[in-house]
Amino acid sequence: MNQGPGSLGFPEPFFLEGKEGRLFCLYQPALGERRGAVLFVPAFAEEMNRCRFTVARQTRQLARLGYASLLLDPFGTGDSEGDLPDASWEIWRNDVIRAADWLQDRVGIAPTLWGLRLGALLAADVAQHTPGRFSRMVFWQPVLDGRLYLTQYLRLRVASLMDRGLPPETTDGMREALLAGSVLEVAGYRLSGVLTGVMDGVRMSDFSTLSGLEIDWFELVSETDKPFTMVSNKLISQLTGQGCTIHSHGFTGPAIWQLHSRDEVPVLIEMTTDMFRGLA
Repeated sequence: MNQGPGSLGFPEPFFLEGKEGRLFCLYQPALGERRGAVLFVPAFAEEMNRCRFTVARQTRQLARLGYASLLLDPFGTGDSEGDLPDASWEIWRNDVIRAADWLQDRVGIAPTLWGLRLGALLAADVAQHTPGRFSRMVFWQPVLDGRLYLTQYLRLRVASLMDRGLPPETTDGMREALLAGSVLEVAGYRLSGVLTGVMDGVRMSDFSTLSGLEIDWFELVSETDKPFTMVSNKLISQLTGQGCTIHSHGFTGPAIWQLHSRDEVPVLIEMTTDMFRGLA
């Protein structure tokens, strides 16, 4: 296979053929001796864009440790083909599996799944649907409940309508409209019921067949050594009982997925880099 610019250590952008359309990917090769491979599953909507800088910095750190990385824009997002209203959770799941196959074929090593926010929930769902396919995962501030996340996202439209003096809407009313076939714009992104209807029912606590996974879980805390939220700790206990090994990492800093201006969270990058450095 032609190694392209990636053979010199430079990031290699390309389009991967997905089931529904071409998927934009960015391959960051390992520098020096290859130790592993990591597939990044991004956050949703504007959270994806707000975190790109930090994610790129992390992949460069991983490359120096010998880890090749693949950054994926699922169908209908980022620079991939398709429109968001045409995307579905199942399509995204297939996109992740397709990207994982490509990365494993490229480097000859089964990849770690690294998910950010909603991407962590999607990555866990992929593992749920492909038992034994993956052995290690990394969660950055994972979304645990798709319905709760969608409610919080739809509230952005509620607030926008209020600010503009337009007739009010409720999140329940928006859900009904989406399921009836309407396409709604929320914070600049057009949503359809094809995606949101399934997202509403995805909860990590329902993934009862996840077992044998080693998960490094990074969660924002108010102060160093402060515990995770009760919801997170409950789920960690559940996954541990199912046979997963969970390593909890609390980090402090800005919630970069929420910020409108670019900021950095060096502690998270440092902790994640140290975690990968310590792997056998």
